[in-house]
Amino acid sequence: MFLSMIKKEFKHFFRSKSDVIMMFVFPIVLITALSMGLKNMMTSQNVFGTKNNPSMVYYTMDNNSKYKDGFIKFKNILEDDVNIKFKEVKSQSSAIDDIDKNKAILHVNIEKDGFSIYTSKNGEKTKSKVFRSIFENMLNEYAVYETIGEFNPKAFENLVKNKYDEYIELDKRNSSREVTSSEYYTFAELALIILFVSQVVGESVYKENKLGTMNRIQLSKVKESSIIVAKVMFGVFISILQTILVYFYSSIVLKVNWGDNTLKFILLFICLGLLSSIIGAIMGLVVKRDNGVSGMANIIIFILCLLGGCYMPLIVITAIPVINKVMYLSPIYWINVATSTMVCNIQSNAYIIALIEIVFLSLFLLLVYKLILRKKEVLSND
Repeated sequence: MFLSMIKKEFKHFFRSKSDVIMMFVFPIVLITALSMGLKNMMTSQNVFGTKNNPSMVYYTMDNNSKYKDGFIKFKNILEDDVNIKFKEVKSQSSAIDDIDKNKAILHVNIEKDGFSIYTSKNGEKTKSKVFRSIFENMLNEYAVYETIGEFNPKAFENLVKNKYDEYIELDKRNSSREVTSSEYYTFAELALIILFVSQVVGESVYKENKLGTMNRIQLSKVKESSIIVAKVMFGVFISILQTILVYFYSSIVLKVNWGDNTLKFILLFICLGLLSSIIGAIMGLVVKRDNGVSGMANIIIFILCLLGGCYMPLIVITAIPVINKVMYLSPIYWINVATSTMVCNIQSNAYIIALIEIVFLSLFLLLVYKLILRKKEVLSND
């Protein structure tokens, strides 16, 4: 009986061309369009940006520092050739907020006999790594060969440029890298479209209630909970099919390498499919009017995906006030961080956090579902 109910859900689903297009054609179009159209937001020919949009470096200078002359020459060279803008501030504390929000690369404190660097608490980006490597190498060399800046400034300039070129070449061969637009939007938009499973499941539950078929099915001694579980499982199967479709399309057409993490990614999206289906089932039970499910689903999906970085890269989200304070609440945020770091071989706990949050939300919503059913039973007995 249970398998028959799931089979019925599939029959109804594939009769709706709009649902099939939304679930299986739209993801491909969306992923392709964003991967190509927003490519420049993910990568740049110059690691530090462009002349019109240079990267910012804050610094604090002790005028008695032995590094002063060397740093000034270093600063002038990079500002002329590598699209970096330097800004002097009174202290590190005045720069921390901008750095953590990715509005600046880092802060350099040039002390009397040394220097220190502050990078973002949210993780060091490629820009920061490149700058820090060049800076540390050059100022350490300047401390040893102080006369090079005074007697041969051209040699000092060549050293800076050579260090930059050398680091960029090494970084290209490094196992750790930044995520590409195709990789980022493959996983981000897959998460987005799986959330639309909630709308399909929700409308199915709503229609059963509205047409009274839920009551007729119950006359055959099938519990309402079994009917809801069948619809939730149907939603999970749809999310599995979506994930498989996106896996083959992204691997073959977009050349996205899911690598050794393929099974982990699939498990993550199956769990998201379960959460989405449970959300849909609850919406179908509580909504009382036509189009209510789609309206509620669209609001939930928009909020979760806005916070999670489906509409714009996470690096942009972190620079938006208010949103960057609450984005950690969205499971989509953790999914995007987990997939981005894992495809780039970056060590992170984001995958575990994403799984834990999805499982916790699923269990919490199951509790909500039981409370709703209990309330319905009380009302029906009255």
